[in-house]
Amino acid sequence: MNDRADTFARAFGDALRQFLDDRGISVTAAAARMGMNKQTLSSYWTDTSEGKRNKARAELLFLACAELDFEFEFQGRTVSARPSSGAKGQKTPPQMARDYAEEFELQDRKGRLSVRLKRPPGRVEVSMSLKAVSEKRRA
Repeated sequence: MNDRADTFARAFGDALRQFLDDRGISVTAAAARMGMNKQTLSSYWTDTSEGKRNKARAELLFLACAELDFEFEFQGRTVSARPSSGAKGQKTPPQMARDYAEEFELQDRKGRLSVRLKRPPGRVEVSMSLKAVSEKRRA
């Protein structure tokens, strides 16, 4: 077996179970929303007799993310689903923002520039703010 696939299967199952518990969603309700039976769904967070986990197909990952607003981190990456910008009547699940914030001195040493960078799927968002320091404050 592929160690990375086994690691992903365990991380996915644990995260999905924790997600359902945290939100008070029953296994029966989650399975119904995803169009499957609860025994199949629970098999993703229950070890087999060999100590392995069932590996989720792409369809299951999509259904968990799209139907339950589930997302999780695996090895520094967020696994989630969001509707395309043209989708109507669907809400976009929250996205993880990777912030870059650092202060540095400007050339004249009279202010501060803050830069924030977000990289949601398909685009890059940058925001900057400049704070001037008055001579009175510096005295």
